[in-house]
Amino acid sequence: MTVNKKPRKRKRKVSQDRRGKPAVEQGSSRDPTRRQLLKYGLYGGLGLAAAGLGSWWFWPRPRGQQHNMIVVVIDTLRRDALGCYGNRFAISPRIDEISAEGIRFDRAIASSGWTLPSIASLLTGTWPTIHGALGKKTIVTPIRPELPMAAEVFKSNGFSTLGLGNNAYTSAMLGFGRGFDVYDHRHAYNDRIRRADETIDTALKLIHQHRNESNFLFIHFYDPHLDYDPPPGYKAKFTAGRRRPSPPLGWKYFRSIGSDRQAMMTDDGIKPPSAEDSDYIKGVYYGEVNFSDAQVGRLVDGLKKMSLYDQATLVITSDHGEEFWEHGGFEHAHTVYDELIRVPLIMKLPRAVQYAKSLVKAQIRQLDVMPTLFALAGIEKPASFVGRSLMPFIMGQTEEHLLAFSEGTLYGSDKLAWSTQHYTYIVDLNPQAKRKAELYNWRNDPHQKEDLITKQPGIARDLYQEMGQFYSKLLARAKTMSQPKVKNMHPQIIESLKSLGYIR
Repeated sequence: MTVNKKPRKRKRKVSQDRRGKPAVEQGSSRDPTRRQLLKYGLYGGLGLAAAGLGSWWFWPRPRGQQHNMIVVVIDTLRRDALGCYGNRFAISPRIDEISAEGIRFDRAIASSGWTLPSIASLLTGTWPTIHGALGKKTIVTPIRPELPMAAEVFKSNGFSTLGLGNNAYTSAMLGFGRGFDVYDHRHAYNDRIRRADETIDTALKLIHQHRNESNFLFIHFYDPHLDYDPPPGYKAKFTAGRRRPSPPLGWKYFRSIGSDRQAMMTDDGIKPPSAEDSDYIKGVYYGEVNFSDAQVGRLVDGLKKMSLYDQATLVITSDHGEEFWEHGGFEHAHTVYDELIRVPLIMKLPRAVQYAKSLVKAQIRQLDVMPTLFALAGIEKPASFVGRSLMPFIMGQTEEHLLAFSEGTLYGSDKLAWSTQHYTYIVDLNPQAKRKAELYNWRNDPHQKEDLITKQPGIARDLYQEMGQFYSKLLARAKTMSQPKVKNMHPQIIESLKSLGYIR
């Protein structure tokens, strides 16, 4: 557990983004201090302009009023595993309840298809190339230290900051602990995790200890991630009575049915297992999701018991989804198809906030979440947070689709996805790839089954140029920033550091 001292003085700034536009990159001959970054947002950010979004909104939180900002990230949670997104099984009753009383975003796009760059984008509000948290296998780069983290912004504005992480790629070693008064992190791996119930036990204790304060709380569940191993009582709830092979279902099992990771790296990919095996695997996965949902319910019940729920802002989302052989792959971190980057996003606002929309159909980005929370808290958004507040969408002031960009893979060649109001254009950066680009109309083809790259070459060319120009600017900006040393997050190295007392 990492414990950081609180600053002696705390000042709350009120946002004055009069233009309603993402900040433009600015160079400086002098390096700004962290205080300047947090207070004035002097660190330039690359943004995507969205015409028509001039409306600016913040909730003038009464002086001295307590507010809990809670963000729950459920690792590897597919949006279509939830009832509120159309799943026909009763997998997520508690999350569905939150969705029914809050706002559900139908098309929220994550910045990557794997944990490190995706959650780093959520907490820094910028693109993976800019925050720098990328890598391959266990060799990865931390978040650039000059970028303010959401916890630092909240802390500098009077909030207690509490975090719980359960993935090696959310480690304080990679920058995720910055700004947290308490950052309780466990280096979970596929077969060794802190389950969601223990995580919520700790979260409720922390909330109770800080119940008389305004809090920013980040909670990460690992449970739905491979290995699929639901706790007793959840293992066979959604498997239609099948119990063999018994969980945990890990890579040994998946290799035995032909889902080998090396085969996924080829252009042909892998073939799905039989329908019976596929349904069983998904059923075991649903057991993990159902258990996670129950723990979200415990969090809600605990907040209500402490009389904190009504005034709380609660966000439920995922870092990425999971592939179940839709495009020749299984698990995640290999591609940037919608089954990975189109994530669930649900917000429950304080009861005092009136809003017009319970369903936002427009395309938005996960990196818009923190700017939205800043607006609700009356906090000035640092310019490095290039996302937009989603309040104009929630208030019914706009239905504009925001351009979305996703990048990075943990395995195989790097891939990019550029999503517009109609299309998603995907590029494989490997010069030797047989399939260098793909084009899908996500409105007409939500499962990305029909590649239009040869049928609509003009649109493909335009999107290629748009994305190329944007990505080139990101790369150029990244070259001017710090270059943190890479970290090896291999389990053996982590265990060695633990035994020496360097990390928990």
